[in-house]
Amino acid sequence: MPEPHTVKARVHHGSESLDLTIPAEMKREHGISAGDVFLVGVDEDGDRLTLEYERIHEVE
Repeated sequence: MPEPHTVKARVHHGSESLDLTIPAEMKREHGISAGDVFLVGVDEDGDRLTLEYERIHEVE
């Protein structure tokens, strides 16, 4: 299993949204590009919150 990465939620200026950074190593390893589209799922179990991202469109 790959090493986990830590990311920090940051303010998305001009909106109430937050940005999560995809680490460069993950970007390179999985071919993630600006413009790729992800479906985001949420699972809550007590104090544990899990976000799951599924790429549904890949920029060519």
